[in-house]
Amino acid sequence: MPPRPSTSIRALVSSSRFASTSAIPAAASSSSSTSSIPPHITTKSSSTPPPKDPNRIYTARKTFLWNYYTHLISKSDLILVFDHSNLTSSEWSKIRRSISSIPLPSKSFDPNSVLEEEEGKPKIELIEPASLNVVRTGVLSSLLSSSKNNLLVESLNGQRALLTCSNLSPTYLNKILNSINKSIKSLKRENTKDEKQPSLKLISALLEGKKLLNNEKDILEFSKKTPELDVLRSQLIGLLESSSRQTIGILSQAAGGQLVRTLQGLEQNLKGDSVEVAAEGEAKSA
Repeated sequence: MPPRPSTSIRALVSSSRFASTSAIPAAASSSSSTSSIPPHITTKSSSTPPPKDPNRIYTARKTFLWNYYTHLISKSDLILVFDHSNLTSSEWSKIRRSISSIPLPSKSFDPNSVLEEEEGKPKIELIEPASLNVVRTGVLSSLLSSSKNNLLVESLNGQRALLTCSNLSPTYLNKILNSINKSIKSLKRENTKDEKQPSLKLISALLEGKKLLNNEKDILEFSKKTPELDVLRSQLIGLLESSSRQTIGILSQAAGGQLVRTLQGLEQNLKGDSVEVAAEGEAKSA
């Protein structure tokens, strides 16, 4: 019987098999991800390789994660970073189910889009549901460091999970945070030390790729006190209309409308006084 190949030779053959970053084997992409990958991520979206480094070989798994994280970051106006510990796969599934059960709010009105009418009423579109994924911080940190969205790099130390949503809705965000807190409390294990209990702590949030909130207090305050975009628009329109009404009133006064009415009132008073004086004169002469 011929001798079996050594471990180093088998490792070399295995690494060279998946060295290409242009295509991802179906088995590797389906089994290697630590995230909840949605089905609409196609091979086309996984065709962009990480930055080329002649001294490094990128496996199919890392290439897939790189492109999937790129997809998440680029399409999300809301990104939450969580620190997680002691959570099993079934407990992760329970948290995701609680998030998916939250009713989705409608999208804010987009003046640049064409309104589609159905039976005389504008079509109401719902936002996309939020996605909760466990991430590999090494791959994600490398991705964010080479992009414009590098505000979250400092938050990616340790075991991290990302909650992403394509639309920023403070009301929806507040419901998500409440749902996660309830789920974590329901997962508490009896006769277990605190450091071994399931934990999912909110660390930071990136809003629309610009605003970074670095503590849970600021994030909760934003979700509770910030109204929806349509509400802000209606408040702004109300402010603009009130100032315009005041301006119209001032202009009408300047045009003489109030002055004319004042003079007409004085004229009526003078006429009444003249009639009384004439009546008194006739009475004296008589």
